Amino acid sequence: MKRAYRLDVRLAIVVTVMSALTLILAGTILTLEFTRGQFAIEERGLSTQIREWAPSVRRGPDGTVAFVHPPEPSSEIDPPYTGLLTGDRPVYGYTLVDADGTVLDRSESRAPSGRPGAAGSDVVLSSGPALDGSGPLLIAELYVPEAGVWFRLARARADVSALASTFFAESLAELGWAAVAMSLVLVMTAVVIVRFSLHDLRRVAAQAGRITFDTLGHERLVGASAPAEVQPLIHAVNQALDSIEAGAAAQRDFSIHAAHELRTPLSDLRLRLESLPHDHDRDAAMRDVDAMARLIEQLLNIARLDGGAAFAPAPLDLAETVAQVLREAAPRLVSAGWSLEADGLDTPTEVIGDPTLIALVIRNLLDNVRKHTPAGTRVSVVVSADGSVLLRDTGPGLPRSFPDSGFSRFVRGTGDSRSGSGLGLAICESAMRRMGGDFILERADRRKGAAFRMMFKPTGPTPSS
Repeated sequence: MKRAYRLDVRLAIVVTVMSALTLILAGTILTLEFTRGQFAIEERGLSTQIREWAPSVRRGPDGTVAFVHPPEPSSEIDPPYTGLLTGDRPVYGYTLVDADGTVLDRSESRAPSGRPGAAGSDVVLSSGPALDGSGPLLIAELYVPEAGVWFRLARARADVSALASTFFAESLAELGWAAVAMSLVLVMTAVVIVRFSLHDLRRVAAQAGRITFDTLGHERLVGASAPAEVQPLIHAVNQALDSIEAGAAAQRDFSIHAAHELRTPLSDLRLRLESLPHDHDRDAAMRDVDAMARLIEQLLNIARLDGGAAFAPAPLDLAETVAQVLREAAPRLVSAGWSLEADGLDTPTEVIGDPTLIALVIRNLLDNVRKHTPAGTRVSVVVSADGSVLLRDTGPGLPRSFPDSGFSRFVRGTGDSRSGSGLGLAICESAMRRMGGDFILERADRRKGAAFRMMFKPTGPTPSS
């Protein structure tokens, strides 16, 4: 079976992934915006710089054109640059070209290549390689009419990209922990919100856990405060419970009607058999009729228990009630050859119960003794001060596979070849549940007899006390 997932765990994973993707996307957008802005700044700076240096382009008396380098700044330039126009890695490179693109003067490195554009007074910005093949370069071009040449000033684009990368790395170092902390807060907040939202759903689940076959007639899921997404599920479950209740009612009514209809022909058949002379076939037929009569009575009892007949568990004296049942049932058992002992009947023990249901349980257990143990078997009934009744016999016991509780109808333990319908213990368990108690098979040595315990709900202290 596929393992169920936890919604809060799944949401925490989703929030974590979404937060990480958001941070990556935000970092990427921030880097791109910073890079674009930095290029705009560099373009403006390059335009300003070329206009500032254009007057330094001069034509000599001999007709040669040269660029007179301005003095280097007095303050040290930030590494890795070695100077504005000097050194192994200057900030700028330049070329002076004529209309044909012939280089008249150039810097040692980062000298931009290419043919000039039309002559004009505006700075023209472009990109291109250097004369030595390196690049790409960000190039500003300005026509110098005094010298009749084009002055082309360039700066490496990689420098701008490196600056943007440095900015991103420093921002990540400074803001990374804050971003991680914010992600953790988001995850924890999401988990808390989900758990709080599922509180009403857990309450609905607890309601569903309390619905049993005995409470099916009056118990339904109430999920008005549950999330709207699960309202259709709650409605569907309640409809399914209504269908189950209707089916159970139809089955119960059929059992009651069939049992009542069979009582009369069975009574007539018994009267006719009693009028016949005693012989083996007649006695066997009488036993079969008695077995059928017991089965019909058990079916009626099951139907009454399932149908919520008018049983009203209330405080009663358990010892007195058990004594009354034994006074009525014991003579028949003893006259048939079994012995019965009772203990604890003189000690008042107040519990929650119903006299009719208590009698039904004890009579079914004594009926099982008569059916499944030989004559001469001793039966003991003990009423304990803790509100329980133990009925034990010294018969052949029960199969090892016999369950301790949860007795199914029409089912006997594996390997149990004894006669019977398999309804008696199920009736006992249903009756005890109707009284709020429990019915179990004691874990004693089952080869030396069977022992069943009826555990009743104590009355507890009264509200006034």
